[in-house]
Amino acid sequence: MACHQFSFLERLDVLKVAEPGATFLLNSPYGAEEVWNMMPRTTQRQIIEKKLRVFVIDAVKVAKDAGMGGRINTVMQTCFFAISGVLPREEAIAAIKHAIERLTDGVAKRW
Repeated sequence: MACHQFSFLERLDVLKVAEPGATFLLNSPYGAEEVWNMMPRTTQRQIIEKKLRVFVIDAVKVAKDAGMGGRINTVMQTCFFAISGVLPREEAIAAIKHAIERLTDGVAKRW
């Protein structure tokens, strides 16, 4: 499962339906050294109790640095497929690149 906005941790119980041992991908402006202390205690507790595998990325920065503007969903999808094992990593990345190319072509045609 994934949380695309760090602020959702304060407002929603995003880990309520997480199965024990699940993978949790978090978009966070906080680095690896500080993210744990910035999470709400309830989130920390669920991570520990459910023994979740947690991955953190600053998808906003990655998207911006890659020239993608605010398209954090693309970054998050790529990360999730890479860490979850749903698809082989290279296959997932190729599929997302193809989707981006189609989207870019569609935007260019409208202009």
